Amino acid sequence: MLTNPDLQIFPGKGMTCVLDPKRAACRLRSEEDGTRRTPDLDDCRPNCVNIARTDRDIEHVHVQIERLRPLVDDPLAPAFRHAREQHELDRLERIVTAHDHTGEPHDGH
Repeated sequence: MLTNPDLQIFPGKGMTCVLDPKRAACRLRSEEDGTRRTPDLDDCRPNCVNIARTDRDIEHVHVQIERLRPLVDDPLAPAFRHAREQHELDRLERIVTAHDHTGEPHDGH
């Protein structure tokens, strides 16, 4: 994927954008010279069809999951925080499950 010169690839945090500007869910930024549009990775939307996830991305998602688990398991956490973090944890776990169902390994090799 990264070696295909026709694709515009933008690595993000836990995702990779394979940009098709016509289908992007984010606001696109123009470069200074105005010749190329790039995705706004800070505004990446989970429903965007341009999202691809590599094994490297899934490793990052696993790190996010492990960071969230203690927050979700904290019995002293306010209910609204627990609900918010549980929602995010569930979303991240669905991402990993979907990736695992592609048959692709995500051990970094």
